[in-house]
Amino acid sequence: MKVIFLDIDGVLNVYCQDRDEYGCIFHNHLVDNLKWVVEQTGAKIVVSSTWRLSGEKSIMDMWNFRNLPGEVIGITPNLTYGPGLRTHVPRGEEIQMWLDEHPEVTNYVIFDDDSDMLENQMKNFICTFDNIDHPDSVDMGYGLTMICAEQAVKILNTI
Repeated sequence: MKVIFLDIDGVLNVYCQDRDEYGCIFHNHLVDNLKWVVEQTGAKIVVSSTWRLSGEKSIMDMWNFRNLPGEVIGITPNLTYGPGLRTHVPRGEEIQMWLDEHPEVTNYVIFDDDSDMLENQMKNFICTFDNIDHPDSVDMGYGLTMICAEQAVKILNTI
């Protein structure tokens, strides 16, 4: 199984253009780029964003309500936020915990605008920040651009 670990803010949502009951509406062209990756690879989506703190059901409800592309199959564990949890855990640790519990994953990519991944994950990490030279980036180089999408397809379709 191929998996996309998806952050949302800085990836699909750069600045709030409009709102619905779930919060800020994502940028259409960035969502289209995610759709293209899913179509080219058949990858499933695991939400690693802080948006996951609203709960897996809320994320899946939002996905369906907004008719977003791909199938969300889960969220990464929360090791950072809440009573008794550590102050900051690199997102890569939460992703690794999810991967360790799902040995059926054959390949994955991580879309994120922060680089707090584990060293062994960096070859699968696609940074959606500081890509000012990408023609379809938003603001100061944010977002899941087509260049990012093309990198993801190469990684996910590598056997």
